[in-house]
Amino acid sequence: MTARPVIVETAPLSPGQERLIEDEFARPDRSWPELGEPTRLRPIDTGAVLIDGPLDARALQRAVSALITRQPALRTRLHRLADTTPIQLVAGSLPDQVHHSRLPHGTHPSRETLLAQSQPLHVDPRSDPLFRTHLIRLGEHRHVLLLQIHHFVSDGWSIGVLYRDLAELYNAARTGRPADLPPLPRTFAAVSRDMRTERRSPQLGRQLAFWRERLQHPGPAMAFTCEPVEQDTGRRPVNVQRVHIPAPTVRGLRASARGGARGPLAGPFLAALALLLHHQSAATDIRIGMMISNRARPDTEHLIGYFVNTAVIRLRLHPDLTAAALTEAANEAVRQALEHQALPIQDLKQDLHQDVDPLYQVTLALNTMRAQTLTLDGADCQDIDMEETGPRTAPTTIEQRWVIEEQAGALSGTLTYQASTFTPPQIRMALGHLDQAIAAVTAGHPTVAAITSAFRHPGVRT
Repeated sequence: MTARPVIVETAPLSPGQERLIEDEFARPDRSWPELGEPTRLRPIDTGAVLIDGPLDARALQRAVSALITRQPALRTRLHRLADTTPIQLVAGSLPDQVHHSRLPHGTHPSRETLLAQSQPLHVDPRSDPLFRTHLIRLGEHRHVLLLQIHHFVSDGWSIGVLYRDLAELYNAARTGRPADLPPLPRTFAAVSRDMRTERRSPQLGRQLAFWRERLQHPGPAMAFTCEPVEQDTGRRPVNVQRVHIPAPTVRGLRASARGGARGPLAGPFLAALALLLHHQSAATDIRIGMMISNRARPDTEHLIGYFVNTAVIRLRLHPDLTAAALTEAANEAVRQALEHQALPIQDLKQDLHQDVDPLYQVTLALNTMRAQTLTLDGADCQDIDMEETGPRTAPTTIEQRWVIEEQAGALSGTLTYQASTFTPPQIRMALGHLDQAIAAVTAGHPTVAAITSAFRHPGVRT
């Protein structure tokens, strides 16, 4: 019989974890499913790294063990008290064995082939491990490492931390030296407790006042289609389209923010996305729910955990507004959002009573924290795309969900969109329009009217 893990820390859920449980795990009546009952919770996230060159399997095992010891979020699970209050439990230790399997020499490491070697993707955060590793041997000096972590304990920033920590721990174990990693004076659970206390603080009261003023008198919802959409079940079919923006284009976007080649990227990209949404809906009040790191608190930079919050970026467009002015407005909106990022979005929605028109119908997750893959000494490492495409269903009223990550200077990711609102040809055309919008933002001088005219008439110069 397997011994029950010893719990060394308990804490309330972080605000982000609260949203996940409410939106994806709980039943519509807010009760919890029984163990083994299917839920709406997204499957465990899988990253895959192709490793060419000598790999020290023992050093990898020591690195994984050290990583799980270092990052308590990887030892966390969900629990509900007798009064139904959800909490997180942190175990003192968990099984940390790297799973091993082998594929015939020369096998192409496709997504389907790799996932067939892994454990089930759907996990229950009350009972299943939320972090696991699997090493697949393709040849004597050719492997694929699967890194699987559930978003209940991880956000986009955390993935960058995970890759950095694991690489350094492996490289140190391989040579027998101490790992050169920053200390972690606090745990994710401790920060979650602080977040709960802060929700009653004057500081968050001031942040609430800012967002009330920023979002007052919202315009109507963006009308992307004239077709009626049934929303009786809350589950609508969605499709996924890959997105790629090459490195030279990204450098131009950064330069448009007046920061040079390493200038901030969020503002210019939001400006281009706002131009696209304006063209798609004719709306002039553009509101985008931007995923934001929510790591302004001390001692959170190097922690794995689910900190992420949503900030509402509001941009108003008119025909004579230039792309440069729109970019400046987007930069300022991002700056202010970062200054007021701690207020949980669910608290803001509750305060504003946004029951008729949503605060936003489009979300953007723009992750620039992991610009490279694993860096293992003596080996060449390359990411393998594991993103699922094709039709799905999702419990969301969001019309478009952009998830973009910086990789080798380029931006790559997916656009998940409601199949009842957009057709695949419309989305492919929209990506072409996004390219045009990015070019306009980079140039800075075209007006909104000129840019949208060029969308309708591709031969028009802006």
